Amino acid sequence: MIENAITKNGMENACINRNVIIENQPVFNIELPESKRYHQKDSWRCWIYGGLNLIKHNIAQNLNIDIMKLELSNNHIAFFDKLEKSNNAYENIIKLENTDFDYLYKEKIVEYCVSEGGYWEWFAAIINKYGILPYSYSPNAVESNDYSKIEYLYTEKVKKDILKLINLKKQNVDLETLEKAKEEFLQENYILLSKILGEPTLEFDYEYRDKNGDYKRYEKLTPIEFKNKFLTLELNNYVTIGNIPMYNKEYYKMYSKKYMQSVCGFSQVRYLNLPIEDLKKLAIKQLKDGIPVYMGAHIRKFRDMESGILDTRLYNYEETLGLNKLSKSEALSLYDISMHHVMVFTGVNLIDNKPQRWKIEDSYGDEEKVNGYYIMNDNFFDEFVLSVIVDKKYLSNEQLEMLNQKPIEFDVEEPF
Repeated sequence: MIENAITKNGMENACINRNVIIENQPVFNIELPESKRYHQKDSWRCWIYGGLNLIKHNIAQNLNIDIMKLELSNNHIAFFDKLEKSNNAYENIIKLENTDFDYLYKEKIVEYCVSEGGYWEWFAAIINKYGILPYSYSPNAVESNDYSKIEYLYTEKVKKDILKLINLKKQNVDLETLEKAKEEFLQENYILLSKILGEPTLEFDYEYRDKNGDYKRYEKLTPIEFKNKFLTLELNNYVTIGNIPMYNKEYYKMYSKKYMQSVCGFSQVRYLNLPIEDLKKLAIKQLKDGIPVYMGAHIRKFRDMESGILDTRLYNYEETLGLNKLSKSEALSLYDISMHHVMVFTGVNLIDNKPQRWKIEDSYGDEEKVNGYYIMNDNFFDEFVLSVIVDKKYLSNEQLEMLNQKPIEFDVEEPF
């Protein structure tokens, strides 16, 4: 009977538990206002859209604009992220004493040096350095919606530059010569990115109508001035809290990612590793203050796209297939799960002050799921949420003190 059901209907349809879907109702007693859904398509920019979904509520409030009418440019951030990643890649090679291919391969220094994807620290660093633009002043180019072509092209160009730097180092040239070569590479990269994504808007006149219908105009704004004027969240106060219970990680320790940065020297990926209950408490505190929570998770398992349900009981694989799932610690230690997607928490349902289910805003439009958001049961949070980004004002004094630890470095390919 199981064979017939699966072969005719598919594994998930045959194993799904309807009662789990019914139990996870789309109702939340702590919930942020609805906003326009971004659609990242095949851009691989969930980390950028997650950041925009975090800050847009604050910007809309300061503009006194209907949040459904506010859209911010991801293209502006993606352009400078690519440029800065190449600079960081060149700086890594210039600073390294050992540039033998065996060492570069072992440490994965070059393999992912300008790959798409990112972290909160990279988003915040780009915003701090280059500001923000409304979408209409830096709209998506054709290649913005499917980043595979520019990804491969740009990566090859940067790796070719890296070979030139390695050859210069073999000739024992001085640091000034290496830095001059790097500057030439960056100029070429700026021109290349401008041709593909459009040259960045450096000044603009911002016009809009506020909630009262009043016309507003701000002349000759730079993206930095727009950010300073209308974003009042202090991004530098937001810290990454991880839950990575794998074999080589301890709770209450700080960790940082080797080599990989966006803005060199200002975007190191760092997290404080804490038990999962601490992540929930911190996220709830921030949501209660009306601020979304940027989060990283693995969402490819126990997900129903039609209903938007994320729940570890969703598919009864144990009884139908005789399979037992890995624990979170086992899955991380065996590299079975990783932080492959970024979204934001915009609501939670509490019963007796304990979370029952969470509302998650995704960045794939509003056609799937429930108007574009997931309903995550708290059991899914336990097993597959790997990080949350919160204002450090919500941390206890003891947790704040932990942030001062010297971070323990982890490898580029580890599942964070």
